[in-house]
Amino acid sequence: MSSNVRVLVHGLGKTYHLYRRPGDRLLQMALGRLRPGTRLFTEFHALTDINFCLGTGEVLGIVGQNGAGKSTLLQIICGTLAPTTGTVQVHGRLAALLELGAGFNPEFTGRENVYLSAAVLGLSREEIEARFAEIVAFADIGPFLDQPVKTYSSGMFVRLAFAVATSVDPDILVIDEALAVGDGAFARKSFDRILALKERGVTILLCSHALYQIEAFCTRALWLHGGRIQQLGPPGEVVAAYSQYLAHLSAAPQPQAAAPPQIPPPPPGSGRITAVTVALDGTCGQRLTGRCQESELTVTVRFTLDPALPLPTVGVVLDYGTVVAAASAVTKSDGMAVQRHERGHGVAVVRFPALALRKGEYRVSVYLACEQAIHLYDQAIGVATLTLEDPAPEPGLVRLPHDWRTGHLLVHGRPFVVDPADSLGLFASDGVFEPAETAFFARVLQPGMRVLDVGANMGYHTLRLAQLVGPTGLVVAVEPDPQNQELLAANLAPEIAAGLVRLVPAALGAAPGRMRLYLAPSCGMHRLYPSVVCSTDAVDVEVLPGDALGLAPLDLIKLDVEGYEPAALAGLAATVAASPRVLIVAEFSPLAMLEAGFSPQGLVADLVAQGFSPHTLTEDGTPRPEDPAALTAACARLCPTAFAPLRQGLAGQGPEDQAAAAQAWLAARGYGRPLTETLVWSRQPLWT
Repeated sequence: MSSNVRVLVHGLGKTYHLYRRPGDRLLQMALGRLRPGTRLFTEFHALTDINFCLGTGEVLGIVGQNGAGKSTLLQIICGTLAPTTGTVQVHGRLAALLELGAGFNPEFTGRENVYLSAAVLGLSREEIEARFAEIVAFADIGPFLDQPVKTYSSGMFVRLAFAVATSVDPDILVIDEALAVGDGAFARKSFDRILALKERGVTILLCSHALYQIEAFCTRALWLHGGRIQQLGPPGEVVAAYSQYLAHLSAAPQPQAAAPPQIPPPPPGSGRITAVTVALDGTCGQRLTGRCQESELTVTVRFTLDPALPLPTVGVVLDYGTVVAAASAVTKSDGMAVQRHERGHGVAVVRFPALALRKGEYRVSVYLACEQAIHLYDQAIGVATLTLEDPAPEPGLVRLPHDWRTGHLLVHGRPFVVDPADSLGLFASDGVFEPAETAFFARVLQPGMRVLDVGANMGYHTLRLAQLVGPTGLVVAVEPDPQNQELLAANLAPEIAAGLVRLVPAALGAAPGRMRLYLAPSCGMHRLYPSVVCSTDAVDVEVLPGDALGLAPLDLIKLDVEGYEPAALAGLAATVAASPRVLIVAEFSPLAMLEAGFSPQGLVADLVAQGFSPHTLTEDGTPRPEDPAALTAACARLCPTAFAPLRQGLAGQGPEDQAAAAQAWLAARGYGRPLTETLVWSRQPLWT
């Protein structure tokens, strides 16, 4: 044997004698000597003429149906069964994960069983003692190590047995039906240990029904059928051939007959899949072609189940390759009770309309399990292959239903609907609008306060105001623009429903009536007067005096009405007078007021006469006191008659040119303040 060869199997066969009655075994022994040639048994050939060779570091995966001879082959290689014919040569130390803990004595403690089992595996006492601490640490069963194993839970038993079996540094590892044992973290730890053995060059023989494990883990695969080698070669080729065989078994059409075919009842306590039909767009077959998000997939599963058992679970899985499950449907999860005939025959049909899988090749597999979807009765792997075409080049396995909404973003922690044409820069600022004002509101507002939000627009300030005053407070949002009213109602729906926010669909003015609201759809602005920033598009809106709302006393009034502040405050005179601690936060734009026909100097004088002092806001929302006399003097430099030529010149210009020309006009008249700013008016001293 070459030094690189670990396992050499040549002409291997295993035959069992099957007797009709136990007594026939004794008769055969006696009569066989007296009458040579007497045979009271029939022969069952579990294995016939098995030949293969494994070198160092190779991993052989063994597949096949139940009864194909997989476990028999592994037991002969491990030496627990003797072959009938042929030879098996094993070169190196062998460890097996066949029946964990089979050599444990239930009366012995865990510690004693470690020494016993490791000795059986070929370790000397010195080797066991050198590895004992590692075995105990890996098993992680704590103080139970010195208790009899008959007191162990099944999980503790498996932990200790696995730790011993994999501690011997084998040259050859044999695994029957499981890559990992136990549950949770220990299952992952045990799988990692087996992977480490593979990486270290250990030769591994693996028997598993999980074909994805065979293809992903092994370097070669062996398909056993009826005790003979059906195919030996690369895992992908062998798994594909075996899957096609299973698909042929499950999906083979029933022969036509005058009477329905007689399906034999399943063995007691079990069930099996009798047929699977896969159809794409009404066409049945094993290789089908369709289109993403258009084709309809239907899978019909026929089965037979012991009538004494509860109704089963049927599952259909669509695999991308042999490793990734792209989609699945399970009757238990969907709350669907699978019906069956009194003799145990049943059928389940699942339909996938407008199949959302992206382009690629997918395998259809079917599973029949117990009512809890835990114990597997039967499976049909790869019963059909779907090839889906998709003109879109995007990656991914599925095309999820979705829509793009360019007018959505996060505002104050809430998904918000905004007008994409709005010029307020919400998108550019990630939903943060007027940060200085927002910070100021957070400093002055407390739960239970009452706020009037005039010119609420889409609600970006209204939402924050409502969050600050809480469920014991009130925010009244005034907005005349019908489009903004819809957005405001959508964005503040929970607060409106709870009575925390009241929506007033009108404009505030000095007297009741109706006015034209001029719109600028390209930038989201509007004015209650003809303006160079708006088009001729306009809508009629209702105008109310704020005092008619009966809101006194108020704690804060926010005004955002683009030059119409004097009229709005005139209609709020009684409310302001009855609100001694009210703060007024208002935009201050002298040119907008002049365009609306008001005097900015007159507005300042009127507020000062009511006991208010102006403050500007720093970037962090801190109010900075302003000299009322200086503000009045600055406004006095702006002559309304001189504004008319400027307005004529602004007409027809773009927004940037308009802003530059307006700022130059103000500077030429000694007005050194911003074109538009926010002022806080207060009757009490504010912190600085």
